[in-house]
Amino acid sequence: MVDEYQVQKAGLVGDNWVTVGRGPEEKARALFQRQLQLYSVGRFRLLDGRGLVIEEQKAGVFRYN
Repeated sequence: MVDEYQVQKAGLVGDNWVTVGRGPEEKARALFQRQLQLYSVGRFRLLDGRGLVIEEQKAGVFRYN
């Protein structure tokens, strides 16, 4: 069984999270990065298959690896 990861979005306050995508880890991570690049406001987070937050970032804040 493959764990289903989730990408969630919230407004600037960050108290009302809505799932915008879910799927295998690789697909969810790609969606998370794409959302961060496309939006200029809001917060996004990536959750693992157990619902634990792996990563959370504000949109418009670019991180270079």
